[in-house]
Amino acid sequence: MDLSIFQNKDFFPRHVRDRLSAVSVDFKEKNLQIDISRQEGSNHMKAAVVLLLLYKKISNRSEYVFQLIKRSSKVKQGGDIGCPGGMLQPRQDNMLSAFLKTGMLPALRGRIARRIQNVDDETAKLIRLFLTTALREAWEEIGLNPLNTKFLGALPSSPLNMFARTIFPVVCITRRKFAYKLNPEVDKILEIPLSFFFDGQNYAMLNIKTRSGENKEFFQYQLPCVVIPDERGNEDILWGATFKIIQNFLSIISDSEVPSTYSSRILDKVLTSQYIFPRG
Repeated sequence: MDLSIFQNKDFFPRHVRDRLSAVSVDFKEKNLQIDISRQEGSNHMKAAVVLLLLYKKISNRSEYVFQLIKRSSKVKQGGDIGCPGGMLQPRQDNMLSAFLKTGMLPALRGRIARRIQNVDDETAKLIRLFLTTALREAWEEIGLNPLNTKFLGALPSSPLNMFARTIFPVVCITRRKFAYKLNPEVDKILEIPLSFFFDGQNYAMLNIKTRSGENKEFFQYQLPCVVIPDERGNEDILWGATFKIIQNFLSIISDSEVPSTYSSRILDKVLTSQYIFPRG
């Protein structure tokens, strides 16, 4: 893929929108599965996240970046890197999504709004609902005004293997830079150039040690991850569901595996019982 596409402010959003318009959105099927499982006694939860794209100057050039958050130690799974978002609040989010249907937000104005309406009514309603959830959470977590966003499309849902939860991802452009207002759930914002994810040297294998219950023996498995250095010489690790969502997005817009090869670096991570079974 020609990575210079990430530097084209006007063309790249159209490219993303066109690629996502051809993606099969499974929101209706997955939502129904969750509803049925909950009727049978499951506690499976629905969550929505927004994969935010911002065009900004980096060193001697301008390029699109992902706006990701690092969760603070005050919340579950503290230290993880993720997209802004959170759990569906059915009553509140259904009411707020009515504003999206009217086209009052830039997120669903113009041709993209009509394209969404070309899907069946239930899928369109669910896209608006989970977009509402994600933008509400982004407002609460980082101070992103929904009026400062433009919706580009939805990605296929992403189930979490470790938790009874399914993520419904949406993709938006942040129209203008804004002053972040982080709530206590967020430690910091990471602005990562999209081109960063096409360099295999930025990847590693994460050797995870965990256990499935308080009194169970530990077991190990490996997953790919992205290693993100900061200005202080420390490193943040992007892995798990957010890693998969970003990889899926980049594969859709580039028609290829991202990247084709990884570095040989191996990192260790221990998931404590508090991480897997948080109290409170």
